[in-house]
Amino acid sequence: MLNLISIVLIFFLDSFPVDISKGVIILPYILYLVYRAKRRELIIYIILATILSLHTRYPVLSFIFVGINLIFYRIYFRYFNYNFGNILILSVIQFVSWQIYIADTSQIGATIILDIGIYFFINLLYMRRATR
Repeated sequence: MLNLISIVLIFFLDSFPVDISKGVIILPYILYLVYRAKRRELIIYIILATILSLHTRYPVLSFIFVGINLIFYRIYFRYFNYNFGNILILSVIQFVSWQIYIADTSQIGATIILDIGIYFFINLLYMRRATR
């Protein structure tokens, strides 16, 4: 059920004409899926990369971006747990990687606290669901 809600929310955010950050939902959702580590989620990774690449000039970069995040999170969870303390670190990493992906370095200084707070909140929601 959470998979369906997350994908619909990502698709809904993507359909807005304004520039709303899909990364706030996509990156914590990828983190949640990697933590659960089930093989059947491979199709969900492909769907996420496809949704991410819908409105870009270079769709291949979206697949590479999702792949790099998958590899990084798998390595991260090999050594660390999915707990409250690590969510702040992961939120900062997600914020920086999303800003690099969208190539918008002007926003890094302007709304860093708000964006990291949003990433932290979404990650916290997914963590609570994953550790039940």
